[in-house]
Amino acid sequence: MPITHTYAVDGAVGSAPGALGPAELDARAEWVPVRPHASLVDTLEARLGSEVDLQKVLLAVLCPLRGALDGPPLEVLLARLPFPLPTEIREGELNLNAHVRAPASAAEYVLEVSRLLQHPPRAAALYVRAVFAAARAVLAPEEAEAVAARLPGDLGELFRSAR
Repeated sequence: MPITHTYAVDGAVGSAPGALGPAELDARAEWVPVRPHASLVDTLEARLGSEVDLQKVLLAVLCPLRGALDGPPLEVLLARLPFPLPTEIREGELNLNAHVRAPASAAEYVLEVSRLLQHPPRAAALYVRAVFAAARAVLAPEEAEAVAARLPGDLGELFRSAR
């Protein structure tokens, strides 16, 4: 007997349950309480949830930026991370099992993060936006601007616009 109707999830909002586009966050940061002066990891977890491998995401998003941010901007970001993440990011390739390439543009950067995470670019873009927004939330405005100023081309604008 053929199925004559389409399956629909009762109470679903949007195109498909759990499907988020690169410009969409699930708004957890709006309803998950984040304590004042939270670390970058706590703020990121509020945005992405605990089911995401936050360490892998942070390594994939921040390692390609090491060269561009080398010096005080990188140290400001790393100071907001718990041990051993700062060391792993400085060394770069410990847990990624891949050579990390420095991007020249935002498009190249998202593709590099996608390759390192082994997730589609759409998911990588979501993670990049979430990490950038979490970083902007925990950094002082002048620290965030110093980070954005050191990023190549349109990547700096991507950092500045992350919310």
